Formats: sequence, structure tokens, C-alpha cells
Amino acid sequence: MSGPGPALVHADAYRLGSIDELDDLDLDTDAASAVTVVEWGAGLAEVLAEDRLEITIQPDLDSDVRTVRINGHGARWHEVLTDAADRL
Repeated sequence: MSGPGPALVHADAYRLGSIDELDDLDLDTDAASAVTVVEWGAGLAEVLAEDRLEITIQPDLDSDVRTVRINGHGARWHEVLTDAADRL
């Protein structure tokens, strides 16, 4: 089912061992018109886009608390995150 807005492209990269394997998925084919989510992509998926948003979730092993970090890369996210911080 589709609705308004961009398409969603999803990949689990935890089994990938190289940039070549990531490239074989052709994730960048729809990059201009889709939101691409790559789980477990650290060290591989950064090459897909200069402008990207990285979200990491770090569990606290002693509790149910999770720390979420949002890190924007590129001019687009720098502007968006700066504007958001200014509103706080």
C-alpha cells in the first residue's frame, strides 16, 4: 500500500561484508525520490549519500533505558538540525 510522500527503501546490512555487496543492492537507484533506511550500516552505508541522517540507539545494560543519538551529515541536515536546536 502506498500513500503520499516518498517511497521507503529498507535494507538490513548486518550480513554484508563489503561496499561491493552493498552496491549490488542498488540502494542509490531511488535515492532522489525515496527515503532509504539501512540498519546495521555503519562502515558501509555512509557512501550512499553525502546528506544523511544517522540514528543510533544505545541500550543501558543495567536498565530499560535507551540513548538515542541523531547525527546529521551534509548541508541539508546541518541546516535542519541547527534550526531545530534554535527552537529549543
